[in-house]
Amino acid sequence: MTPVRIAVRGIHSVRVPPEQATVHAMLSGEGRSAEPVFQAVAAALAEVRGSLESRHHPGGPVTRYAVDQVRTGSHRPFHPDGEQLPPVYTASVSITATFTDFDDLAAWVRWGAQIGGLGISHVDWALTAASRRKVERKTRRRAVRDARRRAQDYADALDLGPVEVSSISDPGIGGPGQRTVLMAAASAAPAAGPAEFALRPDEVEVAADVEAVFTVRGGA
Repeated sequence: MTPVRIAVRGIHSVRVPPEQATVHAMLSGEGRSAEPVFQAVAAALAEVRGSLESRHHPGGPVTRYAVDQVRTGSHRPFHPDGEQLPPVYTASVSITATFTDFDDLAAWVRWGAQIGGLGISHVDWALTAASRRKVERKTRRRAVRDARRRAQDYADALDLGPVEVSSISDPGIGGPGQRTVLMAAASAAPAAGPAEFALRPDEVEVAADVEAVFTVRGGA
């Protein structure tokens, strides 16, 4: 009997708690005079940098941070009646920091609320590189097993016997990998104290799929 070719796709995905969070923030200011705007942003940046530097040490909650993408400029807005107003000067700098302690991240976000001009756009939730490699390896293996099960199901439906692998191709690891959503909740605190601010990140999803071809010889 001519061997029967069975082409299938195997898939598997897992969701695991994140191990680190990279916060993306922007410090900005504007005003009618360039120098005061720049100085105000520089002063606020010194505070932010100091808060991150104090956390960036062996065993500390911040594994890395960066201050870059400094931008300065000006524009002339228009009055509602159409008259062009004097120039408005702007300055901004982007900040990223990776935290491994989510409670400390929540505390830093709460602290940042008092810094004028500091805004947080989003947080990337992720696994460490070592953990992600381990999860990806397990996920790929399970995707291959899923492909074999699928192929065997088709063969069993036709009473063809056990399948044998002919080829496997790897489209790649999928899934978001990182969640770019800042999920936070304010919980009630005792009447004498302020409201608590706690982050509740979503899980990180890692997915793998494989395309495989199996053959089955069937009966004589």
